[in-house]
Amino acid sequence: MSTITRPTPGAVEQRTAPETTIDGRRLRGIVPYSTESKDLGGWREIIQPGALAGAKLDDLIATVDHVGIPIGRFPTTLDVEDRSDGLHWSVSLPESRSDLREAIERGDLRAGSWRMIVAPGGDQWQGDVRHIHEIAELRDVSIVSSPAYPQALTEYRSSEPTNPGDAQEAVMGTEPDTQTENTPQITEDRAAPVTGGLQVADRVTVGETRTLAEQFRQNGFPGETATVDFGEFRAATFTGSLDTLAPGPQRVGVNLGADSRYAWPVFPQVAVDGGDTAVQVLRQSARTLPAAATVIRAIDAVTTKPEVASVLEIVTVSLKQVAAIQSNIPNVYLEQVAFNSTIEGDLRLTLNEGLDKLVLDAVAASGFQAPGTDPLLISIRKAMTTIQASGYSPDTLVLTPANAEALDTLRATATAGEQYYVFAPAQLAPRAIFGLNVRISKTAAAPFVADSSALGKLYVSPISLAKFEVDAGATNRSNVRLEGHAAFGTERQAAAVRIAAA
Repeated sequence: MSTITRPTPGAVEQRTAPETTIDGRRLRGIVPYSTESKDLGGWREIIQPGALAGAKLDDLIATVDHVGIPIGRFPTTLDVEDRSDGLHWSVSLPESRSDLREAIERGDLRAGSWRMIVAPGGDQWQGDVRHIHEIAELRDVSIVSSPAYPQALTEYRSSEPTNPGDAQEAVMGTEPDTQTENTPQITEDRAAPVTGGLQVADRVTVGETRTLAEQFRQNGFPGETATVDFGEFRAATFTGSLDTLAPGPQRVGVNLGADSRYAWPVFPQVAVDGGDTAVQVLRQSARTLPAAATVIRAIDAVTTKPEVASVLEIVTVSLKQVAAIQSNIPNVYLEQVAFNSTIEGDLRLTLNEGLDKLVLDAVAASGFQAPGTDPLLISIRKAMTTIQASGYSPDTLVLTPANAEALDTLRATATAGEQYYVFAPAQLAPRAIFGLNVRISKTAAAPFVADSSALGKLYVSPISLAKFEVDAGATNRSNVRLEGHAAFGTERQAAAVRIAAA
């Protein structure tokens, strides 16, 4: 019987990617979002939009087959840009590497590639498909011979495209009759100003929705009701762990803790129908595992096998309305693109805080780490020990904004009396503490540590954006409501531990 080995977050993983091209002497590539890979050994993979938004790029280089002398290095001769369809990169090949251009022309080198480290808790499995929503580090980008993702081809052009049609055929790197229906169409290709050997092309793609507001408009808003399923809501709302108000070009700077403001995205989510009013949850209220020594038995043993004692019950959990409304909006405003900021900001943030509250209310029933005088960092580690002793694997740390500030400014004293920051100021609000995925929730009553895969699941219906005319249409004003139904079904309460204040 064959065994499928799934990758483990924290290890270096190598993939190949589509859309690697040569334009003049410039080599371009992309780490694609929302694209399902080929079979990677009994499983497939999809990188969610923005998974690389907060990735460490300090040692990023461009190579050939991931070996040899680098042909570019970030940030001096290598620039990258995180966009809605993926992380774009481009490098101007050295004059001495004419062999690369020839190999691409001949088809010997046909694909882009990269090596990455997925953040702890940065992936979720849905059957045999792995969804990656946070990559901790990108090690290198490279040109290789065989793709793991569809249409991972390269080609070489000796001159710049003269019209958008030429740009489209060349950038995709495939013959017109081999492109699939879902291949993004490139409508514009402009070279960025030269900033060293590596460059990023300024591309404009069509046919892809970037924000939640655009999702709703695509589905009929400002008609009476526009609905998106929960998978679309989550994909448009979040870009990995960098939950920006309106996804756009990556902003360079310190990764502040507020960028990871919600706890709910790290817990498994289950989509339910809009007409459902409750869900059935199999809850484990207690369990006892047999001693490991009794599990190991002689091959010819005929005595009673050790038993796992578990107390299970099926619990009916009622779904709750999660809704927000904005009133008396002039109808003409609803047609304006500027109104997207209201959908993306006020309405969406309010709904997200409602989903977060469902998770926090569930955690409120979990036990406390014993109060004491330990510093927060030590209490976090002790909470991990408590969860591990219960047989779970802690992977998530949820902090309050004050907790995040305390850790960001945490200082230690050297032998000579000099104080220094525990976390370097350039890397405040670390993405991982003791290997835990860090989130910040302004409504959390206390920090807590959890095994996100064991605690429970968040059940969410499709999300609707509805418009209601005020005064029967006499005043040309409308109320706008963003609404869904949701509940958090706790399955193992001991998989979370709150940290009490000293």
